[in-house]
Amino acid sequence: MIIIIILLAAWWYNNFTLCVSETEIRSKKISDEVTVVHLSDLHGAVFGKGNSRLISKVEEQNPDVIFITGDMYTHGENGGTETALDLMRELAKEFEVFYVNGEHDYAYKNTSFFDDLRSCGVNVMDYKDEVITVKNTQLHIYGITNAQYSGTFNLENAFKKDDKNFSVLLAHIPNFRKFADFGIDLSLCGDTHGGMFRLPYIGAVYNGEKFLPELKGEYVKGLYELDGSLMYISGGLGNYPAPVRFCNRPEISVIKLLPEK
Repeated sequence: MIIIIILLAAWWYNNFTLCVSETEIRSKKISDEVTVVHLSDLHGAVFGKGNSRLISKVEEQNPDVIFITGDMYTHGENGGTETALDLMRELAKEFEVFYVNGEHDYAYKNTSFFDDLRSCGVNVMDYKDEVITVKNTQLHIYGITNAQYSGTFNLENAFKKDDKNFSVLLAHIPNFRKFADFGIDLSLCGDTHGGMFRLPYIGAVYNGEKFLPELKGEYVKGLYELDGSLMYISGGLGNYPAPVRFCNRPEISVIKLLPEK
């Protein structure tokens, strides 16, 4: 009986309690410390009434900007859309929020969703880019809405490269080689859920395509570098398709952008 209780407690802890991960990135393009909160893959999950625990955790970070990289509800689940909208509505009351979709919250499946987000004060980055100023630092934010990539995918077809300002790309699905080729300083992605079930020193056990993908060089969770470009993949917040997280609690990613020493 005691073993069952311990296992249930461990299962609950791994799947339904929030963790805050902190990452520091330094760049000569950053003049002042900028605090970024990155959220992804909520899949309609609720942490406290009205997501109060999640909102409180985000508020504790006092972010300068919040970036959201999609799948905030699961397509076909009743109530998930309103849960996602309610969360982003509350966050947008206090913070600057930028959003791109995933394959579940893609606009063609819910034609009013983008409009609802905009009415909440959320910046919907539907193949758009925008330069914002945080203190004395300018961030050039790019957003793409791809639910998949063709062989001809190229950011140069949609955007002009900015070598002056620190660039941040919001993209649900990682495509690091293409992002790095364009010269993005930092890409923020989701989709992988961190592989859901992880083991120490090994990483994800399975990512939907491969067993032990990180041992084979796959990008699954955390910060990666390629040709001077960085990519951070969030472990996500929700438990889609099932609550089987292990060593991979629902994640609020906090990224500190700092000047070079």
